[in-house]
Amino acid sequence: MTADGSDNFPYLPASEHGSEADRRHYWAVAIGLQDVDGLEVSPYLRGAAQAYISGDRTLEETGALVRRHHENGHDAASREADLVSQRIAELLSASPFFLAPEMLNQIHRYLFQDLDPDVYHPGEFKTERMVKQEDILNGDSVLYADPLAYEMALRGAFASEQARDYRSMGPDELAAFSHGVAFLWQIHPFHEGNTRTIAVFSELYLNHLGFNVTNEPFEEHARYFRDALVRAMYRNAAADIMPDESYLTAFYENVLGQAANPLDRENLVCTRLFEEPQLIRNVDPAEALRPR
Repeated sequence: MTADGSDNFPYLPASEHGSEADRRHYWAVAIGLQDVDGLEVSPYLRGAAQAYISGDRTLEETGALVRRHHENGHDAASREADLVSQRIAELLSASPFFLAPEMLNQIHRYLFQDLDPDVYHPGEFKTERMVKQEDILNGDSVLYADPLAYEMALRGAFASEQARDYRSMGPDELAAFSHGVAFLWQIHPFHEGNTRTIAVFSELYLNHLGFNVTNEPFEEHARYFRDALVRAMYRNAAADIMPDESYLTAFYENVLGQAANPLDRENLVCTRLFEEPQLIRNVDPAEALRPR
């Protein structure tokens, strides 16, 4: 018995109460999310993860082994995927969360801390707005936020989220949640790894709100997740293409186990931009992936 209560239950590290299913979930999501950027983890990482899942090794021991493996120059092609997967699993296991803009910086800093700081700039905002060509837009890019607006946009987005009531996750609430995630992603403040950062943020957020999430959507459909974010934030009036958040909402319905929506990337393709590539608006139409 302690001064904190009349029972005999001691305080124990939360990690001691995780189940094998929890451990499997962390790694399924962590490995699956690497496909967002076309990355593949190494067989070594998969073996190390399995040892943790089966309870033969702690997450800390797994991380030390994975980092030592790459310090010795092994599996160079899988270095980013392995190191970031390990950090994602660590974050999902610890499940830290606070609904404030700084949370995104902390997640990004944690995920990319083992990589070249001159390339990934962990936790730092970039100073120039970028474009990124997208397959489903025939090479066009979402119009990302300008660095001058990052702080204002993030403050506004988090203020909106703090005003929401997510005691349930019905259709209206799920649509609002999906919109908030898409808006944060469209700000795109980091040099690299924005989509993985937002994906981890969204799972930590749902966990914080008390909802259980399944791993299959992020494990098997990470590329669909990115494309759904693109469709949620792409606007091209001349091509009659407006932001459509329904694909992202369908994804999160699956994440929450509310539905088994088919997540087919082909459904997200903006065919008008392939038929009339001159309508591409955020990059030079001459850079279309499939010109007429």
